[in-house]
Amino acid sequence: MLGHDGKFLISVIIPTYNRSDLILRAIASVIAQSYSHLEIIIVDDASQEDIAGVIKQIDDCRIQYIRHPHNLGGSESRNTGIKHAQGELIAFLDSDDVWLPNKLQTQVDAVVQTTLQHDLHSLVCYSKFKLSPQVFYAQSIFPSRGKQTQETIPHYLWVSRGEMLTSTLLISRELALKTLFKPGLIKHQDLDFVIRLEQEGATFIFVPQVLAIWHNESRSDRTSKINDYQFSLSWIDTYRGSITDRAIKGFILKEVAPKMLLDYQKRPQAIKILIEGLREQLIPLNHVLFLLIKQAIPRKLQLALKVLFQKAKLIGNT
Repeated sequence: MLGHDGKFLISVIIPTYNRSDLILRAIASVIAQSYSHLEIIIVDDASQEDIAGVIKQIDDCRIQYIRHPHNLGGSESRNTGIKHAQGELIAFLDSDDVWLPNKLQTQVDAVVQTTLQHDLHSLVCYSKFKLSPQVFYAQSIFPSRGKQTQETIPHYLWVSRGEMLTSTLLISRELALKTLFKPGLIKHQDLDFVIRLEQEGATFIFVPQVLAIWHNESRSDRTSKINDYQFSLSWIDTYRGSITDRAIKGFILKEVAPKMLLDYQKRPQAIKILIEGLREQLIPLNHVLFLLIKQAIPRKLQLALKVLFQKAKLIGNT
């Protein structure tokens, strides 16, 4: 709904499970937004930690707290938020990520400009984001470009090596309700959602500025850290026939082959897949070398090098 000043009400949905040490950081980044006409919906997926007690520390009438009686997973948590949302627009923020202060205002400006040519209820806005912690051997700002008009989401994500972080999405409530996240997925919830948004006729708007920080620390509760590549293969197989074989190969290179490298018995097969990807120009040589070098360097040494690089960067900035 539009406020008295003509602004869209934005419903910010923050799903969480056992992240009492991080969620205050996420909420603070929402409260600090230059765009203030919003509601904050926190969906606690039956955490064992006292999330409610943490939320009570914040004095802001825009916050709503919802707790699931049983753990239902990330998809259902976001769907609960969508169904409770009152705003005309919905923004998602994972409880371990943060927004930059101008995130919502920048995206609203892009949406308003685009509605001159497109229906508001079909729009999905996303932006660049920064990976944290930054490491010396990996890119830290994604994506390098947005999706082109005639490019499909699978082609953009896995052939053009694009990115669409859930914590950067701003979407109409009508489209979110029509699509919803698919329940039961232990991972790839975000990828599945944007593919089905496109199938529902969404128009994607890219803001080429960094508006969010993706905190990709090694935590056991991160779905992106689940090494079950068989699940990934089963999931992408459900889209055979609706996306190109080239996009499927790109997905396997990005999401499956790196995890196969961790399996000693599957490592030769993973290397073969990477070489075929090089031959078909689906993966750059530097990324293949990065994956192989990462396997060769012990994890402890990787962490030590990361700390050394971060200290060197701090010294260089003084």
